[in-house]
Amino acid sequence: MKRRSSVLLMAAVLFAALFSGCGKKESGEKLYVYNWTEYIPQDVYDAFEEETGIKVIESTFSSNEEMLAKLTAGGSDQYDLVMASCYVVEAMAEQDLIQPIHKENLENLGNISPSALNQDFDPDNQYTIPFMSTITVIAVNKEKCKELGVEIKTFDDLLNPALENNIVAVDDVREIVGIALKAQGQDSNSRDQAVIEAALPWLLKLQPNIKAYDSDSPKTLLAANDVAVGIVYNTDAGMAIKENPDIDVVFTEEPCQISMDNFVMTANAQNVENAEKFIDFIHRPEIYKMILDEFPSVCLNDGALELLDEEYLNNPGSNVEASEIERADMIGEVGDAVVWYDEVFTKMKTN
Repeated sequence: MKRRSSVLLMAAVLFAALFSGCGKKESGEKLYVYNWTEYIPQDVYDAFEEETGIKVIESTFSSNEEMLAKLTAGGSDQYDLVMASCYVVEAMAEQDLIQPIHKENLENLGNISPSALNQDFDPDNQYTIPFMSTITVIAVNKEKCKELGVEIKTFDDLLNPALENNIVAVDDVREIVGIALKAQGQDSNSRDQAVIEAALPWLLKLQPNIKAYDSDSPKTLLAANDVAVGIVYNTDAGMAIKENPDIDVVFTEEPCQISMDNFVMTANAQNVENAEKFIDFIHRPEIYKMILDEFPSVCLNDGALELLDEEYLNNPGSNVEASEIERADMIGEVGDAVVWYDEVFTKMKTN
């Protein structure tokens, strides 16, 4: 009897060891994500792994152009999920870099703000699931601008010689060239070569004022009082404001530019089911709030809106005024004209 009891006990121990993680995948499960720097907190990845047993391996990029170059060079089989801005989605689909997403597998799709769905770049959300939006804003250090005698009311005010070596700008061709076009009264999504190239003189006037091009963490220079002005994503403005009360956001006479970032699944994704589980996990209101608490972008999840606290709601960087979002111009796909944008931006930076 004792021997039988020992055998039964051993069997019970083995059974418990095998199924102690009930509801979890084996630890060997993986998900490869290619994402913007500082966009999803590690705590969210850890929570996903804790619940599902799926380990997320994140690689990061600093611009859509960098991401596209990596994928077109054969990197589409290295990642399962990619964070793509609205204006590159059509090109990714045309080049067969991404595959349709099975929306029927996403239980939390209903939490996404209806206004974020069925956009022109993907009318039926065949390839994309919205994540968050970012609006490019002008962040100012009120004290430093006062000392320099600078007031920002229009994009032309960024050319003030008093701002020499005092601006941090996102290293993003469409954002920066787009501002130059707007300053000249042109369409920031222009496909006209002459119009795009005519933005160069304005950009060359801006160049001496730029201390650094930084899309990874432009909030660092702002928060540390190292620059007076930032041409930055509202997420970074919001984080800088949390660290430094002298930072504020100003809205110019010209409208801002806004971009929507989306989950897309690579054409050669090896972990499709895991990718779908992760997207669904992200759009749980409490998980989405975790992201906004650390990286305060424009919220596209109606369920999470009800959970947001005063720190987010009272921050002009994170909780951008609805009127500014409504008048902002969505960055659009410009086809082959992107070459001229790149050339103008390169000439500006290398001048």
